[in-house]
Amino acid sequence: MSLAGALEAQKPKPPRVLTIDIETSPAIGYVWGLFDQNVSTSQLLEPTRVLCFAAKWLDTGKVHYFSEFHDSKQVMVQAAWDMMNEADVIVGYNHARFDIPHLHREFLLAGMPPPSPHQDVDLLRVMRNRFKLMSNKLGYVTQALGMDTKLETGGQQLWNDVLKGDAKAWKKFKQYNKQDVVITEQLYTLLTGSGWIKTLPHAGMWLQNMTTCFACGSTTLIPAGLVHTRTAAFPQAVCACGAWNRILKNGETRAA
Repeated sequence: MSLAGALEAQKPKPPRVLTIDIETSPAIGYVWGLFDQNVSTSQLLEPTRVLCFAAKWLDTGKVHYFSEFHDSKQVMVQAAWDMMNEADVIVGYNHARFDIPHLHREFLLAGMPPPSPHQDVDLLRVMRNRFKLMSNKLGYVTQALGMDTKLETGGQQLWNDVLKGDAKAWKKFKQYNKQDVVITEQLYTLLTGSGWIKTLPHAGMWLQNMTTCFACGSTTLIPAGLVHTRTAAFPQAVCACGAWNRILKNGETRAA
């Protein structure tokens, strides 16, 4: 069987959606003051590194957690690579610009190849593009929506104690990291379940049916008139999940 035939023979399945969050160490260096410092690499004693990460597969109850303290650097990095390699979609809050590049650095330094490609759903981008809350910080957003929210850390001192290897500090650090993943997934579920995210990867790609709702893969779409672009008009339909779908001439759907 050819490669193309093997791909076509694969059974449709929902995408594997992973929510992830990391915690990093501060860079350590020699400085000559407290304000407006330009720190050169010759002043750098220790670069930033990933201290731990938490991750959760959508529709499962377990929050996975790995750290250099509870496991080891090698085990932690391998676990992150394995989960990212399995994921079709990765959800986070500013993860596309922060968490993922930090993890990619750890993979590179460990001599590992890149994990398999995935689609990103960065909820910070969604909040900035679709809404105008007074703050886009995750804790503020979740509180404003009446949801569970971030745990208090006590500030920089927690990181100081973690870097000293304090077991109590690491316990709190673990709770903080895992809570961020839980509330990020809850925010994702809220926004997708109410049709607010237009930039979701099309669910039909994994179901091998591009005529379904782009957001959730449902085939129950209710006709709702026309949607107009600058130069054309298309039939539109709304899904029970709240997502608005534009219907193309070939019957495929797109975000309206």
